[in-house]
Amino acid sequence: MAYQIDAACGCSIGRRRTNNEDNFIFDNRILPKENRGLKAAVAARQQLKRELIYGVFDGMGGESYGEEASFLAAAVAKNSEKQLADFIYPPRRYLTDLIQRMNDAVCKKSEELGSGRMGSTAVLLYLNERYAYICNVGDSRAFRLHESGLQQISQDHTDAAFLAQQGIAGRKPSLTQHLGIWPEEMILEPYVAKGELEAGDQYLLCSDGLTDMVSNVDICAIMKEAPDAGTCVDRLIGAALEAGGRDNVTAIVVRIQTL
Repeated sequence: MAYQIDAACGCSIGRRRTNNEDNFIFDNRILPKENRGLKAAVAARQQLKRELIYGVFDGMGGESYGEEASFLAAAVAKNSEKQLADFIYPPRRYLTDLIQRMNDAVCKKSEELGSGRMGSTAVLLYLNERYAYICNVGDSRAFRLHESGLQQISQDHTDAAFLAQQGIAGRKPSLTQHLGIWPEEMILEPYVAKGELEAGDQYLLCSDGLTDMVSNVDICAIMKEAPDAGTCVDRLIGAALEAGGRDNVTAIVVRIQTL
């Protein structure tokens, strides 16, 4: 079956931050290293004739290191997108290799700058004519909206389970994996999931600036009610800002449609 993709991307600095540490890969576009997000959602509608990749990256680190890390990850993804048409490895291999190249780039730049505090999350959506693959490290999330409802299909790499086991409340879970981890410290193990494409499904990639401010119930309602991907992204980011906008907010919505 041939599919059409209705996709959109939005990125806001939020209401409390003075800099934007988020970045993305969308329709072969990334943000420059120093940016203040997007003024409005950007949209792309196209027939799914070739492999497509989307990604959200949430940087971390003092000074400008967060922006550096997320920009490097997005740049590696953009460079790899040019090779998708000729790629001969299975999608899982492509995604895990891509995460490793991102990690190497962040580690190399961290060494150049003398910073041990540079890192970024990564969540990727890879589409071909039959399947959708999700790959992530960190706590930026991927969701699938299906007939049965909204389901998180990424895996948070945090110490949330440990905090719950110890009865520790009131602290945001810390990341256990992210881009920028040296190989001698830990083997990076990105999570990968695969599912068949189905017309009517929607995928959401987002930074925690959305999920920390807007409940899954409200996210689901917005995704169901929005008439198109661009409107959906604007409403999701608007909801995060209305709730306080404590962090940078990035969201990509991808709708699978029949021709």
